[in-house]
Amino acid sequence: AYSSWVKARENDDFASFAPSLQQCFDLAKEIAALQRTDENISLYSQMLDEFEMGMAASRIDELFGQVQEALVPLLGKVKSSPHKPDLSPLFPNAECGQETAEEGKGGFPINAQKELSRTLVTSLGYDPCHGRIDTSVHPFTMSFSPMDVRITSRFTTSEWLQGLMGTIHEGGHAMYEQSLGDSDTSLDTALSMGVHESQSLFWERHIGKGKGFWKFAGGMARDAFANANNNGEAVEGFEKYTDEDLYKAVNGVKFDNLIRVDADELTYPLHVILRYNIERDVVEGTLKVEDIPRRWKDDMKSLLDVDVPNDTKGALQDIHWSMMAIGYFPTYLLGAMMAAQLYHYCQLEIPDLEERIERGEFTAVKEWLRRKVHMHGKRYKSLDELLEGEVGEKLNAEYFIRYLQDKYGELYQVA
Repeated sequence: AYSSWVKARENDDFASFAPSLQQCFDLAKEIAALQRTDENISLYSQMLDEFEMGMAASRIDELFGQVQEALVPLLGKVKSSPHKPDLSPLFPNAECGQETAEEGKGGFPINAQKELSRTLVTSLGYDPCHGRIDTSVHPFTMSFSPMDVRITSRFTTSEWLQGLMGTIHEGGHAMYEQSLGDSDTSLDTALSMGVHESQSLFWERHIGKGKGFWKFAGGMARDAFANANNNGEAVEGFEKYTDEDLYKAVNGVKFDNLIRVDADELTYPLHVILRYNIERDVVEGTLKVEDIPRRWKDDMKSLLDVDVPNDTKGALQDIHWSMMAIGYFPTYLLGAMMAAQLYHYCQLEIPDLEERIERGEFTAVKEWLRRKVHMHGKRYKSLDELLEGEVGEKLNAEYFIRYLQDKYGELYQVA
């Protein structure tokens, strides 16, 4: 199926991939039917259990429904706002309101980006003495043991945010792995995909994209880019950007973006919900595989108000289904929701958290996560059970919704 997907994607030909994709769904359903111990468990819930144990489809329906109901109108207000952040700090010579790297003319030296990323991720708590930081086509984390956890990121001269946030994201995954126990048993492994994603997104979004962080990191970014690039020339004008300018720019919304992996934190949840709804309906028999492209385009329009020009940038963009990873997509959003909930409780227990972040003091945050999440490994049976045991309640969508409403309401001056 993978080779069929690659060829179909290159040729923008979903119809040629449909038979292979149908086989993937059929085989996944057969496996789920054999794995489930209770026929009252839906096949899709069984598939979800492979990636997020204990999180049934009915529970996700409820959580994602709340997120969708809140974010679709919020996105509409934000898109209509005349008060959009200036994105020129991200793209050299871009004008206010430009939203894609292609609109910039380039100029951020790779070596400066790498050094800035290394400095910041180690400041957060990633231990390079027990790992490595390298570059790759797509960022990833590889753990051989808590004593050897390696991360990669990718960089481009046309903009600098992707490389930095990729490094912080993978650093979050790595700090989880570096803080697990050393018993060499399955108890001291990560609990689930959603929990793992919560750790990367906690650091990337709630720390790395927060106001306090840019009061700490803004000067480092100006020093990195306003000095010399690979040709001995400074990135012209970068020194003029304030900490507030950088904070606003890194949180700008990409309204016309088609691609999930390039989405900002406000639109990303809706990309995940779209995929969740489609794969659930295919498994449950209410959507035919050959009708996925039409459904994809309809949902992109209704959820994100974006027109999809072709299937390469639509239903063929992700590798997951060709690898039979059906039930994987929801873990991305479950992780984002858990990260927001954890940050809420972290603030309650560390009242001066924002001031610590501004000073670049992250030890208390990392230790809090170690006590609440990392040290427990797989000793809890599910994400919900972990949260209930450590912060007093199961996964609650309200923290995530309120976080986005407050943040983007302020950024775009909408109520």
